[in-house]
Amino acid sequence: MTNTQYQLKEVSKAKLKILEKYFPAWAKILGSRHQTLVYVDCFAGAGRYAGGEEGSPLVILKKARELVQTASQFFAIFAIFVEKDKNAAEILRQQIPHNLPRVVEYRIFNEDAHNFIPSLLQALPDDAPAFFFIDPYGHPLTIPVMNEILGRPRTEILLNLMWYAINMHLNNPNVKNAINRMFGHSNWASQSFMRYSGAEREALFLDYFLSELKAEYKLPFKIRFSPEDNIRGGPNRTKYYLIHLSNHPKAVLLMKEVMWTIGDEEGTFDFSATRQGVLFSRTPQVQELINYLEQNYVGSGKELTFDQLREETWILPFIEKHYREALRQLENKGIVQIQRVDSKKTGIKGKDIVKF
Repeated sequence: MTNTQYQLKEVSKAKLKILEKYFPAWAKILGSRHQTLVYVDCFAGAGRYAGGEEGSPLVILKKARELVQTASQFFAIFAIFVEKDKNAAEILRQQIPHNLPRVVEYRIFNEDAHNFIPSLLQALPDDAPAFFFIDPYGHPLTIPVMNEILGRPRTEILLNLMWYAINMHLNNPNVKNAINRMFGHSNWASQSFMRYSGAEREALFLDYFLSELKAEYKLPFKIRFSPEDNIRGGPNRTKYYLIHLSNHPKAVLLMKEVMWTIGDEEGTFDFSATRQGVLFSRTPQVQELINYLEQNYVGSGKELTFDQLREETWILPFIEKHYREALRQLENKGIVQIQRVDSKKTGIKGKDIVKF
């Protein structure tokens, strides 16, 4: 059985690719130090799209099975799927594979995530790392609840912020109470984004929304409308943002590596479903990073490890290979020195020390 209500569109494929690539990497890192990992899908759906394609619950269970079967270190994965619609929850229950390893457990809760997640947080053990996927068809969990999630140790969120739908609601008095609930207050109504429209409103709203979330690292990935959405100017208009929220630098650096490979040439962390894969020429990216390092680091006398440099500049739209190539060029020019600790010869990674 499938959920015939929803077709799998190109933008949703991008979302699933990010989840499919990030979750195993996250689990391997945390699983090396913890015996139990928790995954929570707050708006799980029926498990498959109308065309039979796997949805997020089945993608995660498949990856979880592969992980525990090949991992050198023992750990268990406990997946929690929350779905408000009774029919969708039952369809999902029938989709779950019967041959899951003993250390991959799951529970399906036919509940409204907005009401259920606060109770779930009280029941989850604090010492279990957790990854929350919040992918609603409307408003997300409230910001107070997401901040409670982020207050847990070793817990991350991948959030789908449905900008197109929320933007339509901002000036609708009939939806004001729902937006009050989302923010946990009514102060949003007096913010500057309410006085603007178009791209200015979008940018100001995103900044304000992110400022309300208590995560140290907030990485947004813009998803534009797919051609099949039949929205005028769709490839140039934002449908939603995938926002990764975490409190550890290694988490945001890992997510940057994943998101960048999904983006297209309109922007590093930007997907329009009109091109296949990343079409960036490496040279402009590297040159931009070289310019930044020359302006902000060269001649400062700073000494940082390769990883520390990336962590300190995580907000920049560059990934590991850009840093490696930029530093290699600066080293060849005699502008920086590199003391190799983790790598050999011309390699640059990890604890290698960069002297500016």
